[in-house]
Amino acid sequence: MQKLDVFAVIRESWDLTRQNLNPLLGASLLTFVILMASAMLLVQLFANMQGLDLSDAEQLKQAMEPVQLLLVLLLAPFEAALAYMGWRRATGQKTEMSMVFRGWAMAVPLSLIALVTAVMVNLGLFMLILPGVYLMAVLSQANLYYLFHRGSPIKAMIESAKVVHRQVFAVITVYSAMIAILMMAMIPAGLGLVLAVPMFFHMKGVLFRELFPELSPEQAAPAQPEAPEERGSDSSFEA
Repeated sequence: MQKLDVFAVIRESWDLTRQNLNPLLGASLLTFVILMASAMLLVQLFANMQGLDLSDAEQLKQAMEPVQLLLVLLLAPFEAALAYMGWRRATGQKTEMSMVFRGWAMAVPLSLIALVTAVMVNLGLFMLILPGVYLMAVLSQANLYYLFHRGSPIKAMIESAKVVHRQVFAVITVYSAMIAILMMAMIPAGLGLVLAVPMFFHMKGVLFRELFPELSPEQAAPAQPEAPEERGSDSSFEA
């Protein structure tokens, strides 16, 4: 495997974003709306179940604690689908906004990957910061890797981590640069996120293509259970 070119990854991610914001911008906005609506609904539901007054800051915080975990699980299929859309853009394939819902065919294993990753990263950050950063980096491609290999979510985490480990310093540098871009994008009333969020998922797609070149479209395609009307297509993960 060739050494990962950090500047080339960032530059290509920006070029893909500049060339066409859609459909990743629309898919990201739709995901945000769904998550916000779900959060408000779940907070209200927990507050009613526990008899909490949401006008009180402490009780609002109490109602939000279990909701945060549920949102992590809810976000997982969307995040994997957005990363997959970024990978399709990075490999020159047609991408549609409706693909943001494709991850829900594998919602349970993707949510498990997100949960295990969150627990491991938080433990690493709690004990020592560096182990948490390392785990965050090596497990960052696990959800997208699972879309191609399926099987055991834990196995997908281990196998993808082995590959990312070889380029871990470059991967950490790419993510650090992208986090800095996201933070700067929030300064002008968050307007910069219109560009930064699609760029983040383009970055994930470019990074995945570089780390796993054998999965490029001319060699492989993601696997997903076939719907009856889709049998016979080249890739059952695609529409």
